[in-house]
Amino acid sequence: MVKIVGEQVYLRPITHEDTDNVVKWRNQENVIKYYIYRGPFTKEIHENWLKTKVDTGEVIQFIICLKEGDVPVGSTFLKNIDKVHDRAEYGIFLDGSADIRGRGIGTEALRLTLKYCFETMHLHKVFSEILADNDRSIKTLEKVGFKVEAHLKDHVKIEGEYRDLVLLGILNNEKN
Repeated sequence: MVKIVGEQVYLRPITHEDTDNVVKWRNQENVIKYYIYRGPFTKEIHENWLKTKVDTGEVIQFIICLKEGDVPVGSTFLKNIDKVHDRAEYGIFLDGSADIRGRGIGTEALRLTLKYCFETMHLHKVFSEILADNDRSIKTLEKVGFKVEAHLKDHVKIEGEYRDLVLLGILNNEKN
């Protein structure tokens, strides 16, 4: 896999050397609040993820780097890759401590990931399950062409409270 280059950022394959950054990012409060898994995210958990998911090809994960300064600022990933039905689930998290909010970094990373999905992997569909109160992520997905396919009431239980999920999807011929 090679770099996928955009205007402000590029995506590169994740490596074991990214572990410290990923653990730091995933433990930030503004990242945790939009994840179903709320427990501490440890180096051991991440290394197991790399070994059992990424290294086996079950998950494809990229590190998002700012072109200016070559600074890693987050990650996108594809999981639940289904080669029979040509679809995958998209996810992203950004470094909440970096001064990148409002610059379109997440949107550009999403567009670059979709380019990889549709042009390299030849997927038919990409989908994402988002907590219903994560307005920023839902708006970003819709901006590039994702459509809400379902609102799943009380679908997950987080910290003793049932929460809704929104399922969004985009087909190869629908991207903006």
